[in-house]
Amino acid sequence: MMNLQILQKKKIAVVGLGVNNRKMSEYFSNHGINFEVIDGWKNPDELIGKLDRFDIIFRTPGLPFLSKAILQANRAGVEISSQTELFFSLCPAKIIGVTGTKGKGTSAALLAKIFTESNQLFFLAGNIGRDPFEFLDELSFEHLVIMELSSFQLQDLEISPHVAVVLNITADHLDHHQTKDEYLRSKGPILSYQNNKDFAILDKRLPDSFKNLGQGKKIFFDPKEASGYKTKLLGKHNLENIAAAVEVAKLFKVNPELIKQAVAAFMPLPHRLSYVRKYNDITYIDDSYSTNPDATMAAIDSFDGNIVLILGGMDKELDQTQLFEKIKNSLKVKGIIVIGQLTKKIIEALHSFSGKILKGAKNMEEILLQVHSVAQGGDFVLLSPGAASFDMFKNATDRGDQFIRAVNQIR
Repeated sequence: MMNLQILQKKKIAVVGLGVNNRKMSEYFSNHGINFEVIDGWKNPDELIGKLDRFDIIFRTPGLPFLSKAILQANRAGVEISSQTELFFSLCPAKIIGVTGTKGKGTSAALLAKIFTESNQLFFLAGNIGRDPFEFLDELSFEHLVIMELSSFQLQDLEISPHVAVVLNITADHLDHHQTKDEYLRSKGPILSYQNNKDFAILDKRLPDSFKNLGQGKKIFFDPKEASGYKTKLLGKHNLENIAAAVEVAKLFKVNPELIKQAVAAFMPLPHRLSYVRKYNDITYIDDSYSTNPDATMAAIDSFDGNIVLILGGMDKELDQTQLFEKIKNSLKVKGIIVIGQLTKKIIEALHSFSGKILKGAKNMEEILLQVHSVAQGGDFVLLSPGAASFDMFKNATDRGDQFIRAVNQIR
């Protein structure tokens, strides 16, 4: 376990000074810990040989754990760590770690809402919360910390949270991870180091090899038990997120009525199957954070009316066969607006689709012009691309924000 005294004696490199390591670096400076920043590379191979002279390096999540530079440094005796592992080591509070291919942000935010209603002392960290090094010095044993954790943050951990929440795990980020199995293994540390006083809240569909990791008490959440809760969340898949959050709340003895109130009041997070507007009897839904096929399939299942689907983006080499079959066999999807780098692959795969397919839009305004040549009253316009956004947009947030702005300008 690392502590500040140990770090003060180490030769440290912070590798990558992006969003993830910036607050940790400020924390080091405030606590008299010397370190060197290595940043600005374009290809990870540029770092080969440049990391071997340090005692410990803190890797940005964007630098693959299995990159040649990291592996070589490890062989040279360098300790490979991360902001996440250091926070786990220094944190005096109990940590609730939430991961999964999709839904982790919603589950973590919903749990935060439940704790707010029950006056529990907690902090929320991750993409939807604060950087944990912003509040580390404020923590005590009385607090709880909810952390949304990606595979990039988990894969080199050698410590697990007190409560691990693992939602669905399907193939994703194969532009970063080498295989689906490696992606699954990268999530393993959230369970692997749990002891018999810890808890694991798990999706029943996880592979047995994963479910059996660690010594934490295994609790399998049941979406059916969440079906009676009033909620503003769209889609049956969100019952999984509700059920997982409820099981965690039960561990901490939250009053069942307060749980129900919190679930009913919770608003969907931006860009996750969120309602934008209804105009001329056409309903617009923003699901820009759908960056893999499974998320898009879940989105299609969330609506009973006809759907005009905005689909495509950057190719992450994911298997989209099931999504394409679902679209071709769907009685709901009446039209598809195909965007981005995946256009040719999508067009070829959907050659037998009976609905209308449009392509070639170069920005969100052009996308909506194509949408309106297909959509009619009663339809749902669904931005659920099932792919990354970096070919046409800055990121998935930018894609969703542009969609919202363009939809709200419709007159």
